[in-house]
Amino acid sequence: MTRSFTSRTDWRILRNAEGRYSVWPSQYPLPAGWEDEGTRASRPDCLARIEELWQDPRPLALRQAMGGVQ
Repeated sequence: MTRSFTSRTDWRILRNAEGRYSVWPSQYPLPAGWEDEGTRASRPDCLARIEELWQDPRPLALRQAMGGVQ
């Protein structure tokens, strides 16, 4: 990514059905299988928020199978 692209301030956090998170430029449509988590901020702020939200990186199905759903 170019510096101008990554320095844009309008990013959002996406989440998929397996509980994985990603940052995505707000001006683009959501990719299939992802939903808007609700946070819009700078890319670094979105990444910091993902660190808070995503404490267990295991896929949701694995967490459920192991009895550790949060």
